[in-house]
Amino acid sequence: MRLSLLLALTTLAGPARAAPVRMDLAEAMRRAEQAAPALGPRRAAVQTTRDLARAADQKLSVPPRVEVEVGPRFRSDPSRVGVDATLGVWQDLPLGGLGAARRRWASAAGNEAAARLSVTLQEVRAEAALSWIEVRLARELERIRGESLQHALTIAKLAGALVRAGSVPPSEEASAKAMAGRARAELLDAEGRRFVAETALRHLTGTQTRTLEVDGPLELADQPLALPELVARARAGQPDVLAADAAAARSERALEVTRAFGKPSLSVGPSVTREATGDFIVLGRASFPLPVVSPGALETARARSEAAVQRAEARHVRASLERELDLAVHERKHARELRDALREGVIGPAREALRQSLAQYEAGSIDTATVLSARRELLAAEERWAEAAADVRRADIRLMRLVGRDPRELGTKGRR
Repeated sequence: MRLSLLLALTTLAGPARAAPVRMDLAEAMRRAEQAAPALGPRRAAVQTTRDLARAADQKLSVPPRVEVEVGPRFRSDPSRVGVDATLGVWQDLPLGGLGAARRRWASAAGNEAAARLSVTLQEVRAEAALSWIEVRLARELERIRGESLQHALTIAKLAGALVRAGSVPPSEEASAKAMAGRARAELLDAEGRRFVAETALRHLTGTQTRTLEVDGPLELADQPLALPELVARARAGQPDVLAADAAAARSERALEVTRAFGKPSLSVGPSVTREATGDFIVLGRASFPLPVVSPGALETARARSEAAVQRAEARHVRASLERELDLAVHERKHARELRDALREGVIGPAREALRQSLAQYEAGSIDTATVLSARRELLAAEERWAEAAADVRRADIRLMRLVGRDPRELGTKGRR
């Protein structure tokens, strides 16, 4: 009876909801490293290159061939007709080092797959960090616009009281109510932005069916970075550059394989013949093509062209990295200057202006337009600061992505 009652209550209550996921920036990146869909193909490529290495590591590049010749031997005396039979074995020995070229190509393909996996890991970490910042920014905007709505409602309430007291015309109450309605719409817009950002983060981290609780500050305490050292290390071992170099090396090894295929092969092997007379003939045989034409010239030229393009692409990636590093270092500095200017020179005065305007408006010494203007200034300043604080973190993440470092190295301590 008691068990039946518990089951009935459980059915009425519906299915248990999964506990929300508390996710700071480090947790977002950790989950993305495990669940991001983009990593699946890269990890599969690394797995399959092991099969390539085993397939390339063979003692013989081409299989041996067996030849059988059987036929009658006719003589002048029909009663003495017999059968000749020959059994031969051929083994082609490529003279261009085909086996070694195959092994080098398989090794280069494995290096490229590992390098591209490293690039994708860096991209996934940066994407998860940027998605987390988008969610955190959307929630900050939600908070700011929620406070702004409360300010607008307070102004509308004061305007209504002043209209009823006959201190101001009814149009001022209408203006205040319109501002409150606009504040509600802006809050709904922030909620929509948060939903979009959370959806992207959930799919990236494999938490589609869970509720997110983003944890952590929007603004971090600035940490000094040894930028010259970071940039120097990036030039030496940046993941995109390493992947481009690995792709070029793989193309060059593919050229070696194609060239080796086009080289002649020496065919050797024994043959045993049993003649109709009962005699046996044992021979050693060798054959080789005359080098009057290269059958693999076209394929070799195509492979050489692809290798040259890949090597040029690697140089292009390296040159692009230099440009992106210069921009990232400047962006990091500029974003901080803008954030600090907004926080120290705009937000504080705007808050004080709104506080004084509300007090003066309540006393009836200023009109509605003045206090609404003060409210708009504060809202714009706080939203612009939130965007600037997010831009600082985005700039740091992009810089760490460019230099091939983990964004988690930047720390998690908020700024006071």
